[in-house]
Amino acid sequence: MARELDQLPADADEPARQRLAERLVPYVRGLRVKHPDAPRGRQHAARTIGKAITDLYNPAQVDVMQRLHELLSDSGDPR
Repeated sequence: MARELDQLPADADEPARQRLAERLVPYVRGLRVKHPDAPRGRQHAARTIGKAITDLYNPAQVDVMQRLHELLSDSGDPR
């Protein structure tokens, strides 16, 4: 699943971005169950991850991650 995100081209269309975000929801939930705690706290983890995302991923990939965040928030996922 993560490979799909890594291979997403910068010019991916809106439907492709949305489909990928939706497919990633169960994957991310599973990761959160396996790794529920951030060693230095959630805020530190969020800042660090946010910086890494903008440094490493293209705009379409960042958009998918933002959509994923919204989908997780809409579903009542606490993080």
